[in-house]
Amino acid sequence: MKSALLDKTAAALLAAACGSVVCGIILAFAFEGLGPRTAAASLAAGLACGTAAFLSVRAGPAQKPNAWDILLLAIFAIASLRAFLWVLYTVGDEWRVLSPYNLGDMSLHIQFIRYFASGIPFWPESPILSGAPLSYPPGADFFNSLLLLCGVPLREGLVWCGLAGAGLSAFLLWRWGGAFAIAAFLFNGGIAGFAILRSGAIQDFQSELAWKNLFLTMLVPQRGLLYALPCGLLLLRAWRDDFFGTGSGVPRPLQFALYATMPLFNVHAFLFLSLALASIFLVQPASRKTLLAFVGAAVPPATLCVWLVTGGFAASSGMRWLPGWMQGTGGAMFWIINFGAALPLLAFLFWRAARHGGPSARAFCLVSFATFAPCFLFALAPWEWDNTKLLLWAWLAAAPFLWTLVLAPMHKIPRGIFCFLLFFSGAVSLVGGLDGHHGYGLAKRSELAAAETALAGVPPETRIAIAQDYNHPVILLGRPVVCGYEGHLWSHGLPYREKMGLLKNILALGPGHQADAAKAGAGLIFLRGTPPRVIKTEPPAKASPESLPESALEP
Repeated sequence: MKSALLDKTAAALLAAACGSVVCGIILAFAFEGLGPRTAAASLAAGLACGTAAFLSVRAGPAQKPNAWDILLLAIFAIASLRAFLWVLYTVGDEWRVLSPYNLGDMSLHIQFIRYFASGIPFWPESPILSGAPLSYPPGADFFNSLLLLCGVPLREGLVWCGLAGAGLSAFLLWRWGGAFAIAAFLFNGGIAGFAILRSGAIQDFQSELAWKNLFLTMLVPQRGLLYALPCGLLLLRAWRDDFFGTGSGVPRPLQFALYATMPLFNVHAFLFLSLALASIFLVQPASRKTLLAFVGAAVPPATLCVWLVTGGFAASSGMRWLPGWMQGTGGAMFWIINFGAALPLLAFLFWRAARHGGPSARAFCLVSFATFAPCFLFALAPWEWDNTKLLLWAWLAAAPFLWTLVLAPMHKIPRGIFCFLLFFSGAVSLVGGLDGHHGYGLAKRSELAAAETALAGVPPETRIAIAQDYNHPVILLGRPVVCGYEGHLWSHGLPYREKMGLLKNILALGPGHQADAAKAGAGLIFLRGTPPRVIKTEPPAKASPESLPESALEP
């Protein structure tokens, strides 16, 4: 009964988040932006969706936790509390983040949250590049914007959503593959962590590798995954139980809603879930009629969502041939150091599933293999490390079957050795990445306050020319900028080179900078300092002194 109640609660929370975001986007289109009333209506609609989901989900296959399950769930809880209670915190005049992986990402998420909450018309332009449509899955940040407009402070909203997403992820990892699946997510790695035996120092030894710790580098900084990971796991388990078992208890309309709207939160998760459905279609002939109807109905709304988050399919994919992925000149040692025993075990699993596995094992191992192979042959985004966003799903999809088909049948001694080889390095990295020596400065609160004063009265849609600092105060205030941090622009596949060239002359106040500002779409120039300088770029006749602060009227 407890497992059934938790299943209903997990589905309800995910349905509530989904309903709030979808309703909020519709209302933002209808009313040309968000406001407190539309945000409250959106959250109310989400609450109704969550209530309907709770009442409609039936008890699925029972699952009782054993000692290993309880231990791994406890470790996940401790790691989550450490990561998200300090996801954004203050020390004196400084805002800090716990993890170095979260410095650039946190700045971007804060900008999106405040940008959506400012009331800008929808579908908005990109806040990080003038003249470009928003080409990013906004779901998680949009949900925080709704909370912000309803009176939940920014930091508290980030903490609460982080803890909720982590809790749902832990529970649904357990429902998907038990303690082994939780360990696979928390402790993934190769052999880098064994360096602790030589150095005696606890640190994130995988930080410079390609296959980094998934908890530290994906769940904490990639905020869309706080929704997409538990939602994707719920769907994978539902499809496993519906098509290969006795039924999941998750109604098909709820599965449809979560699947079809997934691109609003995470395009990589949507892509993998689509591949999983294709794999089930191939392996399980009895499912084909149902799957054709399900996917056929999902195509229009899912396509609309993809169209929105890719700027009308305008975003550059960055896909290119890259055999060996991030191997470079590392050769075989790259694979040994990054993955250790994982790849040989996975290769054996794929062979065993194909030869001796049941339909469920064949379907999910097939989609896992079909994801691993192209990720090791192609770069799927401008930044090749972004392949990890798909590799994560391939690894988790295979995890339950790696246990049941390969490790569980072994004698306990070799099984223990293999588990130690799989998870020791990642465990060291997790502890090292969350220890008390961390804490990285994000911004000075006094500088943010000065910037906020300088920009008081400036309309929220005014595009501002700033230096390309990832933690610039204008970015952290949620203002749209001419050309933001280059790492964000490049990794999002945005065409920013021309604007960046113009920006240099604009910020230097060089010859013709006013014309360059007009060409770049800049309404203001913001120069950091004490106090900051805010320079208008429009001719005096077009300026509105009543709407601009005195600092904005500097010639």
